[in-house]
Amino acid sequence: MGMSLQEIRRAHLIGIGGINMSGVAKLLKRSGIYVTGSDVAQSEATDELVGLGISVAIGHDASHVPSDVDLIIYTSAAPENNPERVAARMRGIPQMTNFAFLGQWLGEKRCMLICGTHGKSTTTAMAGLLLLAADQDPTVIVGSRVPEFPDGNVRFGSSDFVVIEGDEYAKHFLEFEPSVVVLNNLELDHTDIYPDLDSLMEVFRELLQKIRNGGMVIANADDRHVQTLVGQERFALLERGIRVRTFGFGSHADHQILDYQPRAGEQLFSLRDAQNRVQRFRLLIPGRMNVMNAAAALTLVHSLGVALDVLEKTLASFHGIWRRFQLLPSPAGAGEDVLFVSDYAHHPTAVAATLEAAKSFYPGRRIVLVFQPHQRKRTRDLFFDYIPSFDRADALLILEIYDVIGRESADQEPISSRDLQDAIVRHDAERGVMRTVDYVPSPNDVLLVLKRWIRKGDLVLFVGAGDIYKIDLTRL
Repeated sequence: MGMSLQEIRRAHLIGIGGINMSGVAKLLKRSGIYVTGSDVAQSEATDELVGLGISVAIGHDASHVPSDVDLIIYTSAAPENNPERVAARMRGIPQMTNFAFLGQWLGEKRCMLICGTHGKSTTTAMAGLLLLAADQDPTVIVGSRVPEFPDGNVRFGSSDFVVIEGDEYAKHFLEFEPSVVVLNNLELDHTDIYPDLDSLMEVFRELLQKIRNGGMVIANADDRHVQTLVGQERFALLERGIRVRTFGFGSHADHQILDYQPRAGEQLFSLRDAQNRVQRFRLLIPGRMNVMNAAAALTLVHSLGVALDVLEKTLASFHGIWRRFQLLPSPAGAGEDVLFVSDYAHHPTAVAATLEAAKSFYPGRRIVLVFQPHQRKRTRDLFFDYIPSFDRADALLILEIYDVIGRESADQEPISSRDLQDAIVRHDAERGVMRTVDYVPSPNDVLLVLKRWIRKGDLVLFVGAGDIYKIDLTRL
């Protein structure tokens, strides 16, 4: 059974400014629960929560835990010796992670979990908006901000449908018992948690085993790791009445992408369903990966009984989400006809896909990539995959690696973005390419370099999962 919200009158959230934690805070407040929280630093997210009437303390201290709180919800980044967790333990207050709470809170609702290494947030947003267009009134919890949702990272609905971005980091998604799992793609990432691909595959196997009887798997037909996993589990899934529906460019897909036409400023494609009915779609966000994200969301909603033609208009009006190929306002000092884009890509495959999208959507423009690697262990473990992932950039500026609090180990071999810069320069020499590849120690130094580099018609991409998005372009 799900946790009864009637039992909780007051909840305190440790790490309340996180993208999922702030969503949980809004969910609780919307349900009539008194919410307080704390975080290490003030941010846009904490300011937003304060604006909603939630009391947020900056820093972690035992005194921040209210005397009459019923439940502590904490981010997995808050260790057991966090002073607020220690105080709560001494007072016998129940504690759980944000994902454990959501798993219990959902109860008997129909949970649709959007999973995979890349494209989770965009696919979650698309699926939520498509269900909304089909009058299904879903609740949606997404790891980004969606312009169409008044609350940004959360949308509150009254139906049983709940669409949630399923995070594989620290095995968070195993807290759920979903009715539907969407498998976008599978690739080694989060190397601090998963030493190899087999360990990642094993956790996804556990997830498939948690799907409720009579549920559904929506799987990428073009991804060999997804197909291997689903192939191995297919008999066990079918025995429990769980349907498998596939999507992709391959002719073996149940929902096949046909007549794909990337153009400047738009993408056109058709989707053929299992009954051979074909619907044409227009997409205003770039990249083949976003056509796959759209196909995943369309396959999910169509498999719930919604006709594809009902969904065409919603997809054509989708302009993307925060930090996923997000077009930024051009500063006055940038010069003529220069575009600025912010993107969250931090895995080599995602970086290469973002550059590919930029080339196809904005043909003829010089691509200036400003990249901030995310976490030293990931940078070391995927080092040789990163080097060619930047090939489509015409000029490359690499920031020092962003250290993630609580996820870096002191005993690791030192690694710097300078190592990456040296390797890329050697790689360019080997392939006979001449381009500028520069290094800056911090985001503060980026604008000085860009002032020298930028010329008319450039597309400047700010890419990474750290604090690169905080660079103030108005100072350019």
